[in-house]
Parts: sequence; C-alpha cells; structure tokens
Amino acid sequence: MDIEKNDINHLTQENYKQQIEVWYKANNISREKLELFHDFMFSLYEIIDGTYLGSDVLYLENDQRGHFNWCWNQLISSFEKEKIYFKNSGNIYEYLWNFFFESYYFMMIENKTPKVSNYIAKLFDFTYVKTRSELDVVNEIYKLFNQNLKK
Repeated sequence: MDIEKNDINHLTQENYKQQIEVWYKANNISREKLELFHDFMFSLYEIIDGTYLGSDVLYLENDQRGHFNWCWNQLISSFEKEKIYFKNSGNIYEYLWNFFFESYYFMMIENKTPKVSNYIAKLFDFTYVKTRSELDVVNEIYKLFNQNLKK
C-alpha cells in the first residue's frame, strides 16, 4: 500500500507538533509568554524601521545606538501603559542591541534589505519547523526576556 506524499507530510507535521510541545514543556516555555516576547521583539523592529532616518543620518554606531535607545524606551513605555513591565536594561537589552546592530543597522549601511521581520516571524512561529540551533535561540531569547520581566 502506497502512502501519498501529502499523507507523509501530514504525518511528519503531526510528529513535529508533538515533539515541539514536549520540547517547550521540557524547557519551561509558556506559549503565552513566548507570544508576548514575540510581540515585544516585533514591535521593537517596527519602531526601529518606522523611525529610521537613513544611513546618511545614522551612519555612526553611536548614532545608531541612540536611535535604538529611543526606540527601546518608546516600547518600554507602551508596554507599561498595558501594565506589562520590562526592565529598562539588562541582558535582553544587550542581546537585542547586538542583534539589531548586526541584522538591521549594518544591513542598512550596506544598502541591503534586512530580513529581520521574516526571521522574527519564523523564530516565534509554533508551526514553523525549526532546526536545533533555532530552538536554542528561542530558548535563549525566552530566558533573557523572562529575566527582564518585572515581577
């Protein structure tokens, strides 16, 4: 009896869903918090991209850091209005500064299109089949964000 390709893909997808649920539980990752952290990271990207003044204005790293800080503070304030409190500094701040410096600001200086939104979407998508290294990144980001939440 031949199993059609669609049936195999469906079985593989179902198997992945079961395995990823076990992985989330084993790493104490809450879907609700992960969605919150996705919203934070994607919102930060939208503020950065929406207020980016161009590589002629934000050419120096110091200027880029100033822009990032302004965007960060705007986002922290927005979340506080929703009664969700993040610390103003910490490991997630440093992680995200380095991430956006390399994957956004540097790409803009090089006149290349950043792929930040696509990366964030795939990283936090529960149905996207992730590699082991992508799962490690999810776990690391989750822990950093979790430490940055004010209790």
